[in-house]
Amino acid sequence: MKTCTLTYLRIILVVILMTGITVLNAQQQERKLSMHLENVSLKSALKEIEKTCKIRFSYNPDKLPLEKSVSISVKEESLHTLLSRLLQPLEISFQFTEDQVILKPATKSISKEKRVAENQRFTLSGTVRDTVTGEVIIGANIYDKATFRGTTSNAFGFYSLTLPEGKYNLAVSMVGYKSENLEIALTKNQSIDFKIRESAIDIQEVVVISDGETAAIDPAAPGSVRLTGTDLRRMAGFAGNADVLKSLQSVPGFSAFGDGSSFYYVRGGNHDQNLLLIDDAPVFNPAHLFGFFTAIAPDAIKDVKAYKGDFPANYGGRLSSVIDIRARDGNMNNIGFSGNLGIFTSDLTLEGPIVKETGSFILSGRKSNLNWLNNNELNGRSFTIDFYDLNAKTNIRINRNNRLFLTAFYGRDDFSRLTNASVNTFGISWDNTAATLRWNHIFSSKLFSNTTAVASQYNYYLYISRQQDDYWKSSIRTRILKSDFSWFPAAGITLKFGAELAAYHSNPGNVHFTDEETRRNAPVIPEYNSLAINGYISNEHKISEKLAVRYGLRLSSWRNPGPGTVYLFDATHEVYDTLEVEKGTYHSPYFNLEPRLNATWTPIKWISFTAGYSRTVQYIQMLSNSTSPFTSLEVWAPSGPVIRPQKADLATAGISVSMPGNMILSFEGFYKQLTNQTDYRDHANMLYNPLIEGELRFGEARASGLEVMLRKLEGRFTGWAGYTYARAIKNIDGINGNREFPAHYDHPHSFSTHLMFRAGKKWDFAAQWNYMTGGAFTSPVGFMQYDGYVVPVYGEKHNDRYPAYHRLDLSVSWMLNKPDRKYRHHIVFAAYNVYGRENPFSLSFNKIMNGNGDFVVPADLNGAYEIIPTQLSVSGIIPSINYIFKFQ
Repeated sequence: MKTCTLTYLRIILVVILMTGITVLNAQQQERKLSMHLENVSLKSALKEIEKTCKIRFSYNPDKLPLEKSVSISVKEESLHTLLSRLLQPLEISFQFTEDQVILKPATKSISKEKRVAENQRFTLSGTVRDTVTGEVIIGANIYDKATFRGTTSNAFGFYSLTLPEGKYNLAVSMVGYKSENLEIALTKNQSIDFKIRESAIDIQEVVVISDGETAAIDPAAPGSVRLTGTDLRRMAGFAGNADVLKSLQSVPGFSAFGDGSSFYYVRGGNHDQNLLLIDDAPVFNPAHLFGFFTAIAPDAIKDVKAYKGDFPANYGGRLSSVIDIRARDGNMNNIGFSGNLGIFTSDLTLEGPIVKETGSFILSGRKSNLNWLNNNELNGRSFTIDFYDLNAKTNIRINRNNRLFLTAFYGRDDFSRLTNASVNTFGISWDNTAATLRWNHIFSSKLFSNTTAVASQYNYYLYISRQQDDYWKSSIRTRILKSDFSWFPAAGITLKFGAELAAYHSNPGNVHFTDEETRRNAPVIPEYNSLAINGYISNEHKISEKLAVRYGLRLSSWRNPGPGTVYLFDATHEVYDTLEVEKGTYHSPYFNLEPRLNATWTPIKWISFTAGYSRTVQYIQMLSNSTSPFTSLEVWAPSGPVIRPQKADLATAGISVSMPGNMILSFEGFYKQLTNQTDYRDHANMLYNPLIEGELRFGEARASGLEVMLRKLEGRFTGWAGYTYARAIKNIDGINGNREFPAHYDHPHSFSTHLMFRAGKKWDFAAQWNYMTGGAFTSPVGFMQYDGYVVPVYGEKHNDRYPAYHRLDLSVSWMLNKPDRKYRHHIVFAAYNVYGRENPFSLSFNKIMNGNGDFVVPADLNGAYEIIPTQLSVSGIIPSINYIFKFQ
C-alpha cells in the first residue's frame, strides 16, 4: 500500500511539472514583441532574438544555412509568429523545450511530381583555366555554395559535377586565386569553362592559403603533399633556386641521406623505392650535382603531388613514394619569358601561344655556372663539374573534346677529375631522357580519358679514360603505353580505371673500349628485357559530408621475354645451371593483386580522422654499393628467378585538428612490412660481374614511425614545423649472422621547420632548418696482422652512426618593381648551411698505434691518440645571389 501511494505521488509531481513547463512555454511563445532586421545573416538574426527574448537556440550548425541573408519585420507579434515567418521560408522547423528552442531542417512530404523533379539530375562539366595565361588549373574546387556539394578539377583541368535540377550559386576557388561565382539554372546537361585570376599579379604577392579549408599541404589528403609552382618559389631552395626535392625534405616522412648524395628516402623505404614522374614519364635519377638540384627547371613546373606510400591504385611499380610533377603548358594568350641569373646556375624560359586560345608552347633551359671552379687546385688535381637540362612542352586543342600534349625532357651531369691539364684519371656522368605524348578525350560530360605514350632512358657512365673514350656503362630504358579513364556517375563519386603496357630494357654494366682488340677480348654482360602488364580500378567516394573513402585494386604482372641468358644459383650462391631463353618465349612470370583502401572521417569541422591500408609491388630494383656519389655504381635489375618482386604492406592512421590562428596540427602513424629486400654480401663484386645476382642476399625489413606537423596557413607569417620518429630495420639471410640491423637510411629522429615572413610589399624572408640523426654505417672494431698485412676487424653490421645532420638555410627576396608591371624582377639573397656545419658524407679510419703497440680505432693522425674519425664534408656555408625576372 505504501509503495502504491509513493507511485501515485511521483506521477502527480511529474504531471504538475510538465503542466508548469507547458504553461511557461506557452507564455513564452505568446509574448508580444517588435523587431526589424534587414539583410543580415541567419546566424546574426538568431543571436539578436536570443538577446531580446532571453531564450537559447539549439541546433547543428552543419545542417542550417547560417550565412544566408534574411530580413524580418514584426510589430507586437508573438515569438511563435516571428519564428514561423523567419524560418519557414528556409525550411527549418522549431520546437520549444524548457528555456530553449530546438532548430532542425524541416521534414517534408514531397509530392510525386516534385519527387520526380528532384530525382532528375543533370551534369555540369568543363575545364578551369588561368585568366591571364590560359593554362588549365589542377585541383580547383567547383561547388554549390548552399549545399557544398562539389568536385575538383583533375590533372588536365577537367571537372564533372552532377546535381539535381534546380538553381545553384556555384563557386570556383583555388589556392592563390580569386574565387569566382556563377548563378545557373540547371535544367539540362551543360558545359561551362571557368577562368580564374591569381589573387595578385606577381607571384611574390600570393598568400599561401586562400581560405581556412585549403592548404598547400592538404590536411584532407593523408599521406600526401601538394605544392604548386608558387609554393616552390616562396621556399628557401639551394643557391636561390626553387627545388622540388629540397622542399619535400622539409616535410615529415621525406628525408635525404645528407649532403653529397642524390638519394632520398620515404617512410623507411630504400632510395630506389621512389618513383618520380614528369608528365607520366619516369625519371630514374632526378638529381643534378649529387642532389643539390632537382633535374627539372623550376619555371617548367606547374604542380607537384607527392604520396608517402599510401597512393591511389593508378600509381604502381614502387613501394615507398610517388612524386607526380606536372609541367606547365605554356601561355595560351601572350608571348612571355622568365629567367634566373645566379652564381651557380642560370635558366631561361620562353613561352607563348601557337594559335591564341588553341595551342601553346614552353621552352625552358638551365645551365650550371661552375666553370669558375675549374681552376681550383686541390693536391695537384683540378675538377670539372657541369650539368644542364632542357624542358619543352606543347599542347594543341583540336576541339572541345580532344587535346594533344607533347612533353620532352633531357638532363645531363658530368664530373671529372684531372691530374694535369691533359690527362683525365676519373670521371662519372649520367643523363636522363624522357618524352610523353598524351591525348585527352572527353567522351561525355561524365567520362574523360587520357591516353599516354612514354619513352624514358637513364644512362650512367664511369670513365676509365676520358681521352680514349673508355668507360663502364649501365642503363635502363622503358617504353609505356597506357589509357586512364575517369567516370563521374554522380556527385561525390569519381571512378577511375585503366590499363598499362610497359617494356623495360636494362644493361647491368658493360665496358666500352676504343681499342678493337681489347673490345673483342672483353667479356659481355647479358642484358635484361622485361614486360609489365597492369590494370586498375579505383573509386573516390564522398559518402556524406563527414565520411569519404578511396578504395581500389591494382593488378600487376611481370615477365622476362627472350632472348637472354639466365643463371641459376644454389643455396651457397654458386651457379649450378644456365638457361638460354629463346626469342618469343619468356621466363619468371609474376602476378600480384595490390589492394588500396583509405578513409577520412570528419565528425566536426575542426577535426578529422584518417586510416588506410595499401599493398604495393616493385619489380625492378637498383643495385648500388654506396650512398657516396663518388664511389657508387648504379645497376637496375629486374625480378627473375633469383630476385623476386619486392612487396610492402603499409598501414596508416592519423588525426588532423584545426586550431585558433589558422593553424593545423596533425599526427600520422605508419607501419610498413617489406619482403624480398636485397642487400650484398661482404666485399661484393659489383663492377663488370655477369654473376652479380650471386652477390645479393635477401630478407625482410620493417619500418614504423610517427609524424607530427604544425602548420600556420594564413597571414604574413606562414610555414610549418615537423617532427618524425621512425625506424627502418632489416633482417637479411646471411648478413650480420642473420640478426637484425638498422638500415643505412635509418634516422630515428628528424626535425624540420620552414618559415616564411612577408614584410611589406617588397620583402620576403624564408628560413629552413633540418635536423636528423646520423645514418648507420659499419665501422671497424679493431685491426689485426694477417699474412703480413694489417686488416680491419668488423663486428655487428651498421654498428656505428654518422654525426647528427643539421643545417640552416636563409633567403631574402627583394622586389624591384610594383606588382602590376608586365616586367617584374627581384633579387634573392640566400645562404645555404648558414652556420657552416660540416656534415660528413664519408668517414675513414686511420690505423695508429699507442704506446703499447696496440692499434687505436678509430683515430686520425692529426688527432694523435684521440678516437676521432677522418671525415669528408661537401661544404661549409654557401652564399648566393640571384636576379630573377619575368615578362608576361
